[in-house]
Amino acid sequence: MRVNHPLVRSLSLVLPVIGLLTVPALAQKKMKDPTGTKVLLLTGGQRQHHGYRDQALYLSNVLEDTGRYEVTICEDAALLETPALRKYGVLIVNADRRDPEFKFTEAQQRAIFDYVKSGHGYVSIHGADNAPPDWLPEWKTMLGGIYSHTGLPDGKTKKGTFTVKIADTSSPITRGLSDFELKDELYYHIQMLPDVHPLATIDYMGTDWPVAWTRTYGAGHVFHTPLGHRDFGPGKDDPMQNPNLTKLFLQGVDWAAECTRKGAGESKP
Repeated sequence: MRVNHPLVRSLSLVLPVIGLLTVPALAQKKMKDPTGTKVLLLTGGQRQHHGYRDQALYLSNVLEDTGRYEVTICEDAALLETPALRKYGVLIVNADRRDPEFKFTEAQQRAIFDYVKSGHGYVSIHGADNAPPDWLPEWKTMLGGIYSHTGLPDGKTKKGTFTVKIADTSSPITRGLSDFELKDELYYHIQMLPDVHPLATIDYMGTDWPVAWTRTYGAGHVFHTPLGHRDFGPGKDDPMQNPNLTKLFLQGVDWAAECTRKGAGESKP
């Protein structure tokens, strides 16, 4: 039976909206530490491949819960070419950007290099090292290693449960961590620079493949982990939520932010 009473029709429009309002939202948190750092988390990547949006929300919550960080999430890389970028002490990128709408332009790539060189932190997670043919060679210098099918070696992947071995226990990034099990995706045959010093490795096919390391680039700090593959879709596991990998990430951000806390970064636009 179809009811055409005006009140019933009005309720049919209002009730779905009320239902939406009852869904809890992640609240943004203010920095409690006056010496804390503003972070730009640049997400967005291949649609229906990586669950980058869910992961970005998790990572921003982890950072803001410390009271040391204030996180702004953004998917449009156009911000990189504006003075607003200089408001942030650390830039985090958590996904590959190979889809046309997300690809870095040459100007955006150069803006990242200039930003880090000038004394800011850069944190790269998993597919953020996926280098398409139009990436500038400087990426390899800044990151220390890229996953690419252009040039050699040709990058390979393997999903499974691995033992992450802490290769350098003296680093502040690995402080309090010991070897741990992780279900994730391993990048191997990455195009690495010979001077990269691994903080953590995974043994696969008789080779210890680096899965966490740091770089200094100009006056900036760079931390990269190829770990953290979150599949697309609801209910998928996110390796970043493994407490050990979360700790590695958080301490990596702390290290990357050190250069800004010494006064080199977070300049006003």
